[in-house]
Amino acid sequence: MAGEGFMMSANTSLKNNKRNKTSRLEKFVNTTSNGQDEFIDHNKATPKQLATIRQQLQEKNKAILRKKIILTLSIVGSILIILAVLNQVFIKNLIF
Repeated sequence: MAGEGFMMSANTSLKNNKRNKTSRLEKFVNTTSNGQDEFIDHNKATPKQLATIRQQLQEKNKAILRKKIILTLSIVGSILIILAVLNQVFIKNLIF
């Protein structure tokens, strides 16, 4: 058959490409790792330092939560006000 050698070399090329191809997981691990297997913490925090850090984080989280609640209530309130105004306008237009 004609072209048999060409197909054989194409198949061999494909096999070699598959062997050299790295998986996506290996690529991800190679690009995201910093060469260390585990985290080493050289600074030891005292319980007092941990308590202050915990307190600061709690205060920040409470402030963020307050901001989210205020933003949500203001958006809902503005939507209700807009709907009430539009409702009054349409009612006046229907009556007259």
